[in-house]
Amino acid sequence: MRHAQINSISLHAHRRLAQRNLSPQDVGYVFAHGRLHHAAKALFVHLGWRDIPVAHRREDRIRRLEGTVLVLDPVTGQHLTTVYRNRRHGSRDIKRKSKRSLFG
Repeated sequence: MRHAQINSISLHAHRRLAQRNLSPQDVGYVFAHGRLHHAAKALFVHLGWRDIPVAHRREDRIRRLEGTVLVLDPVTGQHLTTVYRNRRHGSRDIKRKSKRSLFG
């Protein structure tokens, strides 16, 4: 469980949070319990079923967070760029992202 926090959220991320009905508490939970992946010049935090503690799996509020992915600034890891959900292949798709950028 991570003790760091997200200090800033982009305008784009605010829109995505509203579209996906995610609260700041939900983002904090995913950040605290999700798995970190460094790929494609970003830091990804993915909350899979196995990352949810057994005691929390019966709560609907927590269970609906499964598959949520936070995309963070790779340098500080404290600026939220965007949020999306991918319940089927979330972690696998992140691992397949290119390590290098085409233009940078």
